This record gives sequence, C-alpha cells and structure tokens, in this order.
Amino acid sequence: MGRISKRKTSGQQTEEKCSELRFKAGIYARLSSDQDVRKNESLEVQIEIAKKFVEEFNEQKTGEVIDIVECYTDLGKTGSNFEREGFLRLLQDVRLGDINCVIVKDLSRFGRNYLEAGNYIEKIFPFLGVRFIAVADGFDTGKDGNENKQMASEIKNLINDMYAKDFSKKAKLHLKQRREEGSYVGGPPPYGYRAEWNGKRRVLLPDENTRDIVTFIYEKFVETENYTAVADELNRRRINPPYQYKKTKEVYHSAADVFYKGWDKGAVERILKSETYVGTLVQGKTSITAKNEKNRIHKPEDDWVITEGAHEPLIEEKLYKDAAEVRKKIKARTASHKHHTKGYPLEENIFDSVLYCGVCGRKMTRSSRVKQYADGEKARLDGYFCLNGKETKVTVCPESNRISKSELLDILLPLIRVEFEVLLSKPKCYVDYGKDKIAEEIKKTEANLHRTEGNIRRFHEEESSIYMDYRIGKVPQKEYVSFKMKQEDKLEELKKQKQEWEKEKKTLEKLETKYLAAIKALLKMKSGKDLTKDMVEAFISKIYVYPGKRIEVLFTVTPDSIKVSSENSCMSERREIMEKG
Repeated sequence: MGRISKRKTSGQQTEEKCSELRFKAGIYARLSSDQDVRKNESLEVQIEIAKKFVEEFNEQKTGEVIDIVECYTDLGKTGSNFEREGFLRLLQDVRLGDINCVIVKDLSRFGRNYLEAGNYIEKIFPFLGVRFIAVADGFDTGKDGNENKQMASEIKNLINDMYAKDFSKKAKLHLKQRREEGSYVGGPPPYGYRAEWNGKRRVLLPDENTRDIVTFIYEKFVETENYTAVADELNRRRINPPYQYKKTKEVYHSAADVFYKGWDKGAVERILKSETYVGTLVQGKTSITAKNEKNRIHKPEDDWVITEGAHEPLIEEKLYKDAAEVRKKIKARTASHKHHTKGYPLEENIFDSVLYCGVCGRKMTRSSRVKQYADGEKARLDGYFCLNGKETKVTVCPESNRISKSELLDILLPLIRVEFEVLLSKPKCYVDYGKDKIAEEIKKTEANLHRTEGNIRRFHEEESSIYMDYRIGKVPQKEYVSFKMKQEDKLEELKKQKQEWEKEKKTLEKLETKYLAAIKALLKMKSGKDLTKDMVEAFISKIYVYPGKRIEVLFTVTPDSIKVSSENSCMSERREIMEKG
C-alpha cells in the first residue's frame, strides 16, 4: 500500500494561518516592596508563569494564538494606586493598538482597589476589545461562559481592596515605630552615605568615596555664598551628581561617556539644607495618598520624627550653622528684590576705587536711594559720605563729610577737561612711552605665563599616572578621590594664575588703543553721563573729599613726568584743589 503524504500545501498553510485568531499580549507584573532583594526575583517568577501559560495555550491548537509583545513591570508600587509607570505604559500601548491582550499572574497583581480593578476588567478593556487573563485565578474574558465568573472576580477584587486598606494601616504603624527607633526608612540613602542593616535597624554609614565631596560642598558654599557657584565648580571637576553616582558607583564622570548632565542649584541646595549631615534623622515630613503616590501631603512639624545622633555626622556643627546663616542671607536678599526700588537699578559706581575722605583718609561710602516726587515720578539719587564722620568712637574725623554725585561731577568735569587738553598737546610723546612700557611688561607677563603652563602640564601628568593605577586596582577609589580633591585645589590655583597672566597680557596689548581712545573721549565729554569707571581709573589716582564740598584730585598722568629732549616731563602726579562756586 502506498504511503499517503501528510504534508500540506503552501495554500493550505496560508488559509489555516488566516483562520487563526491572534492576540498581541502584554504581560504585567507588580511588587509592592523593593526593600527585599529576594522579592525582586518574584517579578521574574510572575513573568515566567505568564509565559508558561501562553506556551501551553498555543500548544492546544484552539484556533487562537497569543503572541507576547512586551512585558511591563512595577517594583515598589502599591496595588491600591493605578498611577504606576509600568501600568500607564501598558495602557498607552493598548490605546495605540499595539496590545489587545493583558496577562497577569493573578488579580491582586493587577490591582487591589475593588472599584478601579473592576472598572478596567468589566468596562474599559471590553470597550477597547482587550482580552484580560489572570492565570492563577483561571480568569479569562476571552473564554465562552466566562460571564459566570464575574461574581467571583468581583468578590476577589473586594477582598483584595480590603486587604490593601488593612495592610496600609499596619504598614504606616510599622513605619512610625521604625522611625521612632532611629531606623532609616527612606529609599536610596542620601549622597555621602550608604545604608546597611544593623540587627532590626537600617542605619546610615559614611560613604568613604563621597564624604569629602559633601564637606567640599559646604565649605565652597560658605566661601562663595552662592548655590550656582558650587554647582558650577562640581561640574567643572566633572563630579557625578547623586543620581548618576548611585547608578554608576563612580565619583567622577567617565571620559568614555559623552553625556554628562551634572549638578544644578537644586541638588546643591538639598544637601545644604539636610540635617542628615550633622547626624540627625528627620523623617515623616510627608505622606502619600493611596489613590495617587505623586500627591504628597506635607505634615506639620509637630508630626515629624526627629532623631539626633542617629548616625555619624559628615559635617561639623559650626560649618552647618555657617551654611545656614548664608542660606538665610540669600533668602533675605531674594526677598529684597521685591523692594519699591525695582525698576531703578544701581548704576556703576565710577568712583569706587578712587574716592577718599580728605580728613581721615577712609574710602568714601556710596549711598543710593530712589526718591518719589509730588508728581509721582521717581529718580535714583547717589551720593558719598565718610563712615567715620561724626562717629563718637573715632576722633580722626569729627565732622560730617558728604557730597552728592551731581555736585562731585560739577566740580570734577571742568578740571578734567583742562588737565587733558594740556596732556594731548604732545600725543606722540605719550604713545612712544606707552609702547616701550607695554613691550617690557608683556615680556615679563609671557615669562610668568610659560612658567605657569609648565606647572599645569606636570600636574596633569601626575594625575594621569594615579588615574591609571586607580583603573587597574592598585589605588582604591577612596585614596583616588582624596588625591583628586587636593590636586584639584592646587590645579585650580595654577589655572587662576594662568588666567590672570593671560588677562594681563591681553590688557597690555590693548592698552595703547584704549589709552588714546579714553583721552579723546574725555575731551569730547558734554555731560557726566559720558564719564565711565574705566576713564576715571585710567587717569585719576585718588580724589579726596573735604567738608564744605571741596575736592583734591591726584592725576596719574600729567605733562610733567616724561622728559622729552630736555623739556618738561610727561608723567607725574599733580594736585588740583577746587572749591564749588
């Protein structure tokens, strides 16, 4: 008898494949806690159970085929809240049509809120044409006769809802007890610390790799009194921010990784405000609602749980208090921005470095106020006064010594015009002298610049050697970070020196042009508004103010100090005393 072939033709295979009903499935798994590492495996177990179900389902050849498209997970998320990242991503794919079948291990993994879970299973999913399967509960909305199981699912969801509410109460009570015992119950430990279990207490221990960074942040903030300046310095040193350090365990940003988000003002401010760094745990400041984990409720301070001496501090009490004072000062300064003088900013103090009291020699202090006139118009009025004037503890300046900016300009401007008309009578003299002096100073500056650049190169070579030892394991990260911090401070000083030399060189190179331009500008002046700080400092050494609105001017440049042939000099000091009126 001849053998009958069971092989199907390609046309038969296509027809059979088209007759199959195919589902694009998304497997969803959830766990309430991320504290226990062993529980992290449960997500994988849930997914494996669902995959095993799909495999067995497809082997039954029922005319329905389930294809697994994606797996969605939520770790550390309560079942009573449906605002979960993985679950929301699943719903998005359902709306886009990428998923038309949802598979979970059991109904409790899907959710423990009776009303919400029932709404999805009985209304939303059927409306969207989505099949729902709970493997362990034998629940499948795609099976005939499954309507008879609706009551059972509703009862189970109700039980899950009651369990969630009861568990929530017990969990909150347990958390409160642990906080009062001084146990750290937060998530990831604060930057500068690591968390370990000590018996039944979870305690914070210093992270030797980052504790010096925390100290540096506090010291730099007290020095600069600026959050952004601290963040900029951390970014300049390419130190990983807290979230990046938690992810990579590397203190410094890897050169191989191009992306570097860095620190911002907020990250610095959170560290500076935290009492954790002086050994105090402040917990229970906020709570979340079961319906929405993002909706945090801020509790009154009386409800906070504060434990002093809960762990080893990273910052001395004095340094923390100094930083707190700076934060208070910044807050007050920010509040002052809403002052009535807004819209009338302080102008440049053009006499800042040259104006002195003629009686005691003290630098004059600027006073500035916004005056509102009867017609509602406002104007900023500037003036100068000596702090020692009429000060009972100071006998060297017994009289009040004041002068307004307008009065000072009325006396000074005619004197400046007269003085520089004489100076410009022999411009070639001043240009030649300036070129010689500039060339000499540039040569000195270049020598200092080259010496500083050599020191910087040697620093980089030393750092490269230590870094290679760190990468191959010869030097531990703690020692590398300590070396790097010290090295950065020294390197920063050298870079500042280099910048100063470069700045000085550029200034000298531009001096000749600026010098002549300033002289011409002074001659063309028609009002005090044309006088700038650069002009004042270029040609005036000091201005002494005396009671009675008298001034004495010491010019840096006069026609008497540089010898031309055997005639007068071009540069020396000259005093002029003028009295108003």
